[in-house]
Amino acid sequence: FFIEISTDTGEIGIGEASQSRFDAGVALLVQQLKPRLVGKHPMDLIEPLRAMVLHDPFADRTRYAAFSGIEQALWDLAGKAAGQPVHRLLGGAVADRVRLYANINAAKKGNSPDKLARVAALPVAEGFTAVKVYPFVPAPGTVAGTPLRYEEMQLAIGRVRAVRAAIGPDVDLLTDWAWALTPADAMRMADRLAEFDLWWIEEPYVVADPAALAELRGRIRTRLAGGEQLQGAYAFRGLFEARALDVIMPDVKWIGGIAEMRNVCATAATYDVEVAPHNMSGPIATAASLQVAVTLRNFSILEYCWGSVPWRSALVRGSERIEDGYLVLPETPGLGIEWDGEAARQHPVA
Repeated sequence: FFIEISTDTGEIGIGEASQSRFDAGVALLVQQLKPRLVGKHPMDLIEPLRAMVLHDPFADRTRYAAFSGIEQALWDLAGKAAGQPVHRLLGGAVADRVRLYANINAAKKGNSPDKLARVAALPVAEGFTAVKVYPFVPAPGTVAGTPLRYEEMQLAIGRVRAVRAAIGPDVDLLTDWAWALTPADAMRMADRLAEFDLWWIEEPYVVADPAALAELRGRIRTRLAGGEQLQGAYAFRGLFEARALDVIMPDVKWIGGIAEMRNVCATAATYDVEVAPHNMSGPIATAASLQVAVTLRNFSILEYCWGSVPWRSALVRGSERIEDGYLVLPETPGLGIEWDGEAARQHPVA
């Protein structure tokens, strides 16, 4: 889901608001916000709109997604107006590239251990040094947090074992548990999977109380990551205060855009928490996440939706550069990508 904002100088700013779960609602909100943008300079809009939209007590994920997409496009335009990349407007980069991990979920050909292993080896052959898989695949209709059956536990272990064997000991293996487990099962499975040297365990279970996550974190050796679904920097406060996570995963499409992401990342640094932006996204959110990531000293790694659609690079005319598993920082103005709206319009949602 992409949002274009054009100016009277002929520039086009682009933002991404994918995966809101309610695209029609996002589109409606974008149209409602449009009159507040028309006729204004893009550099005069980011903070006023942010204050209006994100401080609304009734703001939900749909509103955050709409604003996040608009805000990315405004930063893109602001950078183009200034003739500078966004990272320079944010204070400057501390790196010229960021490490990626390949999330293979969009490319997998099945959930059996051998099929996952074969797909996991493909990005490694391309130079990726980190891969993420989903060990737990609940049956359709299963409620999140249902206790695991013995067969499900064994299958999850088999998936991780097969992937580790396929990618070798020198590639980092990340796992996303997608809120599938109970706290008791999460503790048990963390112990059972420790032998495979996991880089992290992500979102093990649905939890309203950060103290429960903090208890799990204190009892396992593996990094604990999460927070991808949270909206607004304030939503992370309880996780920080409880020391519940080793790694936070804000998503630029949902948290409230570039400025809000940077705010929560700065707060994370004061708690010695690493940042690995959630980014099961298209190339625009990837470009926006990159512009923030290179300004952070507590940045860890960036998610990359590997093997999604063959026309991904056409959307940005090949300007998304990946070398040896790293996303290279462009120095061109704005978000640094070359958007092709016509290529995007050739692939409408059915």
